[in-house]
Formats: sequence, structure tokens, C-alpha cells
Amino acid sequence: MKKQSISASDVAKMAGVSRTTVSFILNNVQGKHISEATRQRVLQAVEALKYVPDIHATSLARKTTWSVGFFISYSSSMFSDAYLFRLIEGMALVLNKRHCRLDFRPLRKAKVHYLDLVHSSGLDGVILMNTYTDDPGIQELETAGVPLVIIGSLEGLSVPQVDIDNIAAAREMVEYLVSLGHRKIAMIVHAPLAFYAAEHRLEAYRQVLAEKGIPQTPEYIEVADFSEESGYRAMQKLLSVKDRPTAVFAGNDMVAYGAIQAVLDAGLAIPEDISIAGFDDDYLSRYLNPALTTVAQPTVGLGEVAARLLLQEITAHHETGSRGKEHIILPTILAKRESCRRL
Repeated sequence: MKKQSISASDVAKMAGVSRTTVSFILNNVQGKHISEATRQRVLQAVEALKYVPDIHATSLARKTTWSVGFFISYSSSMFSDAYLFRLIEGMALVLNKRHCRLDFRPLRKAKVHYLDLVHSSGLDGVILMNTYTDDPGIQELETAGVPLVIIGSLEGLSVPQVDIDNIAAAREMVEYLVSLGHRKIAMIVHAPLAFYAAEHRLEAYRQVLAEKGIPQTPEYIEVADFSEESGYRAMQKLLSVKDRPTAVFAGNDMVAYGAIQAVLDAGLAIPEDISIAGFDDDYLSRYLNPALTTVAQPTVGLGEVAARLLLQEITAHHETGSRGKEHIILPTILAKRESCRRL
């Protein structure tokens, strides 16, 4: 981060006091014999110079606990999504050792003001997840030099990121369905395509169908909104297609749960009438009947790596003002279970 053009020393010089006196006044330190006239001179100098104290440096100097923000774009199902809590579990494994405070903020897209939240909450750094591909708030944080880590993969950013390879993982799933003999493969994209992961998983689905010479049917693609309910509605539409698909790839397990219920409510059986696959490997997925075929993500590991990278960023910010650019990709595993069958 670039150093401020106006420093506390500049304030001290204008007010005719010591740098220590400025610090005492701005930090409201009690027990110091500072006259009201001196206090007013310092505050007037602050106003005249438009000086903004460095919250991060002040916290470090006081040796207070670092505060880490975890910002995530809000969805109606987020608090029932095991994926989120496994991420937080991973972060806690790292942050608790450093006695860091985690400030969790679910945010709506239209109300995202990351930089304002950082300043108002005195955060030392931020982990972002479920970011939009065109989210302007990320650029604001990057420009302001706020220590930042993204759980995801966004191009054009010079900040650390940690993710899985969504395209490779989704390709493996679609290729598996093809290997079972399925040609009528539908996809329920788990979120609007403004989310990078949703776009990447749909891209992988289309890639495999094209490579295998399987016609792409527009009616076989539905877009959900993270939740079971949206998966249920999407599956109802797929079941109403005249040439019904024999397999459905849901972009996350939550959506898959809703799709499964829609199939059962229609009086059909899984996998006898239709195969269902998911993505994430949430807690319940292996205990369903039948157990859900899905992509197993290293969710706890993603949280751990994100937290570790952010602590490195905060330390570097205070010591050198530098920023890392690591982009770490963690492996996934295709969990083959009973919800998919060979034709």
C-alpha cells in the first residue's frame, strides 16, 4: 500500500505540537494533561490537512487482536448450506491460533460497500466469496490497498486467490455421466451466471457435450439460485420436457436435494428413472437414499488456505506494504455413489 501523503507528523508540525501529542489526542488517551486549546489546534490541523488515521497501523501499534472480515454475497439458502460452515471451520482452525476475530457479513449485491465496511468496522483484512465477475467493490479494495483474499477465480486481479478448478471438476462429472451411457444429460446451473463458478460449470458441461458429439438441447439447461427450492422448480421444468433427460447434473448439492425431491414427488425413482449428480459433497450427500454422486470439494481446506493467505497479507501490509499474487488451486474428487446408474 502506498504511504499516506499526509502523515501525523504533518499534523503535528502544523499544530506546533509533538507527534506523540497528536497520537494522544486522536486516540483519546486519558490521563494526559493536554489543554483544550492544544486539542483544538490539533483537530483544526487534521481538518485542514484532510488527515485520515491509518486504522491498521494503529491496531498493530496497540497490539490489539486482528479483525478479519468474511464477506459473502447473500442467498436465501446460505444458512442451511453446509458448504459455508465448513469454510468457516477451516478459517477458524487458522484464525483461532492467532486469536483473530472473524467478522462475518452476508451481503446483498445491491448493498455491497466493501470499503465502507472495512473502515467502519476497523477490519485488518477481508476474505471475499461468491463474488460477481463484475463486482466493482473488489477493485475499490484492491486500489485502497486493503489486505484481501478471494475464495474464487477472477481474472485481472493482483490479489491472492484460492479455489478449485471448477471447469475441470465439472468436466469430470459430465464425462462420467457420458461414460455411463447417458446422452440426454440436463444441467441445473446452481446460481445466476453472474457468479463465476456457475458460468465455469456450465461452460464445462457444454464443452463435454460438444466434444462427445452430443446435441445440446436448450430445454435441458435451467438456472437455479443456490437453494433447494430453486432446484425443485428447475427439476419440475426438466421433467415436463417432452424428451425427458435421463441424467441431471446439479451445480451444487443444495440444488440437487431439491431436484431429487421433485423427482420423487413426480412418482419417479432415482436412479432407475433418472440419474442425479451434484457438486460440493455436503454432509448429507453420502447419507441420502440413494447416496448422491457428487464432486467432493476440499471445503475446510479452502477456508484454511484463505485464512493463512490473509494473515500473510496483513503482515506484509504492515511491514512492507506489498501484496501477494498467489492463485492456489486445490484438488477435487469425483465421489461415485448410487444416485447415478449405467443405461
